[in-house]
Order: sequence, then structure tokens, then C-alpha cells
Amino acid sequence: MHTIEHTWVLRENHENQPVRRYCSNCGRTVLFFDTNIRRHNANGKNIYRFAIYKCEKNHTWNEKLAIYKAFTDHREVPDTEFGEEIAPLPILPLLEYQEKGVQEVTIRIESTEARFRLDKLLSEQIEGWSRSQIARKIKDGQILLNEQETKPSVVLSAADIIQIRIG
Repeated sequence: MHTIEHTWVLRENHENQPVRRYCSNCGRTVLFFDTNIRRHNANGKNIYRFAIYKCEKNHTWNEKLAIYKAFTDHREVPDTEFGEEIAPLPILPLLEYQEKGVQEVTIRIESTEARFRLDKLLSEQIEGWSRSQIARKIKDGQILLNEQETKPSVVLSAADIIQIRIG
């Protein structure tokens, strides 16, 4: 069976959701937009992850996203892991895959920083399939989560594996 595999890192898309807050440089309440750039700071005990927002005049504001505990075992970290821009998830052209003889698409969720429903995420990322079609395929067992049938409303977690049978 011919299979295509994808690995996704799920992050909440703030790009279309500006935040209204007071900008001390502008001296008034303005809209801040997510730049999709993430920053990490450490104080010895904790590592803080921030989203960098900018107002129309390019002033910045950092929103704290997460706090991680520091650890003593050090490891090599690629330069691109921290401070990288977030690439959008790919749109899956399943009809093209099917024409090329692909029978299954496997998606591995590497990590997730927000709550994502299976049916909603797939409807945004699969070209030509509506959310109701995806929900029906989940109920019919054509879309599996961790090799098991599930509900369309299930919330995805890190290390989940989505299998989509298209052939």
C-alpha cells in the first residue's frame, strides 16, 4: 500500500485575531498583531515561551504562551528550534494523491500548543473536503486516530497519529 506521511506541529493561529491593548509607546489602546515569531527566555529554573506581537507603528508586546521547567541534562538544540518563524500547515491535495495511487495519508502530530478538534483541523487542511464529509468519514472508519475509530469532536494531543484512507 502506497502511503504518504506528514508531521505537523499544531499552533494556534493568532494572525487573524488582533489583540486590543494599551501601547505605552503610542500612548493609547491599539491593535497588536501576531508576527508568528516565538521567543524563549530562561531564568535558571524556568523557560518562558513568548509570542511577539506588533502594533501598526511596529512597537512590540510579548504574550507569555507557556512556562517549562528547566532540566539539568543538556542536549544539542538545532539553531532553528528557537526563535523560528512558524510555517503554516500544508494543504493536503488528497484528490491528487489518489490519482497518483496513494491509498493512505498518515499525519503525525509532533506537538500541539492549543486545542484542535480533529474534524475542524482536517476540514481546514484538506482540499475539497467539507467538515461534514470529514465527520462522516471519521464515523465510517475511513479516518482513524491512533489506529482506532473515534469521534469527529476529539481534541488532538502531541504524538497522535491520524490515518486517512483515500484509496
